[in-house]
Amino acid sequence: MTTTFVGLPSVDWFRALAAVAAADDARYRRLGVVDLVMGVRVGDAGFRLVFRDYGCEKVEAWDGAAPVDCTVSASLADWQELVHHMRARGHADPDHTLNSLVLAGDRFTLSGDDQLGIDACYRFNATLQAFFDEAAALG
Repeated sequence: MTTTFVGLPSVDWFRALAAVAAADDARYRRLGVVDLVMGVRVGDAGFRLVFRDYGCEKVEAWDGAAPVDCTVSASLADWQELVHHMRARGHADPDHTLNSLVLAGDRFTLSGDDQLGIDACYRFNATLQAFFDEAAALG
């Protein structure tokens, strides 16, 4: 499925990403149930993504005040580079997965109020990576 690219960072971009993911229900069912509220910081812009069951059920602007389990943060330039990389290849290579980028911690960081929330990011890593790989379809 190809949809119109609305531009990162915006709520519309993340909603378009969620729509592309929802179109591949079988893939997400194979990955399993997810229960995670994730903050995403793209430079100064914040977004809250609510993952339930087999997909992303809600995307909204986030000012940092609402509770989240974990937050992945990076500069706008780093997020744009990641999206460009995924669009060029169709998915992330091992050096550009969300997991590898937050583990390196130099450009992407993972934070949370408690360790259980941070652990949830790693527990649902396969679903989150599949979700962000959908950026390849936005163009």
